[in-house]
Amino acid sequence: MEKVEKMANLYVATLRAIYLIEQHCHWTTKGTGFYGDHLLFQRLYESATENADAAAEKMIGLFGEKGLNYESQCELIHKICSKYNSLKHKPLEQALSIEKDFLKLSEELFKEFEKMDVMSLGLDDLIMSISNKREESTYLLQQALTDLSTQ
Repeated sequence: MEKVEKMANLYVATLRAIYLIEQHCHWTTKGTGFYGDHLLFQRLYESATENADAAAEKMIGLFGEKGLNYESQCELIHKICSKYNSLKHKPLEQALSIEKDFLKLSEELFKEFEKMDVMSLGLDDLIMSISNKREESTYLLQQALTDLSTQ
């Protein structure tokens, strides 16, 4: 698999891992802020689903089916989710951690795609718009954590 295809697979797999983690947090959140956190996680995983779908379609459109290899996706999603397993009892922190890491990945991927001269206007727009949405998610999680620490 070429470097561009590996990067495309990692990008989509990370969005899918965000979805899985945040949906799991939605299902398992509890405590005094349960209802607010439950709704927050639903909002986050639904946007991650939309982002993953858009990214997957773009990667296949630009790089062919190797831009979204099934076996690679399975392996990467498992590896990514496992990285955040130690935070499973701290759902806000877990979700915030993967969101921040995704934003770093997006920036690195953007620069690499430009360097490799595979950046189209549509791919540029996609990465920017997904980053914008994930920055919003990061903000919401930080605010929820701030509320939690001031109680």
